[in-house]
Amino acid sequence: MASVITLGLVDIKVGAPAADGGPGTTLAKIGKTYKNTCNLVQDVADVTEHFEEGKASPEVRRKFKKSAVLTFSIMDPDLQFLSDYVGGAVSGSGASATWNFDGAVIIPDKTVVATPQQGLEITIPRGDIEAVINSDFSDEGIFLVDFTVTPLTPTKTGVGPVQAKVKA
Repeated sequence: MASVITLGLVDIKVGAPAADGGPGTTLAKIGKTYKNTCNLVQDVADVTEHFEEGKASPEVRRKFKKSAVLTFSIMDPDLQFLSDYVGGAVSGSGASATWNFDGAVIIPDKTVVATPQQGLEITIPRGDIEAVINSDFSDEGIFLVDFTVTPLTPTKTGVGPVQAKVKA
């Protein structure tokens, strides 16, 4: 198989996971991803080592690998977006609409797809979304919503928590 170089980001799409527990197919662009904020990072494994008394090297080394986590920031949230991803509810309409955050709303799991300009497209079939406000009200600041998408085990057999395929 030929090597693949992955560069850039076209968009990030989200939607409900499929009814069969696999990745959803009805996805929509989540918003405008702030420049240089999209990252997929896998932490190093948790390691347990077992040593013979007096020896410097382990006899056995067991590793528990961790899943990669997707992070990014969205720069164009509106009131409904805040309600959908941060939580809370929108009351009123038009110019009198107000977002009210109470912390009680649970955000449902979503399928998340990060599409690059070229290379590997990443799909998280069932992701737990943690979205938080990160706003800088300075002259050079901007209102962002920071996302952390933690892959959860899909309910469909044979589907991995993180998938990659070469973008067509």
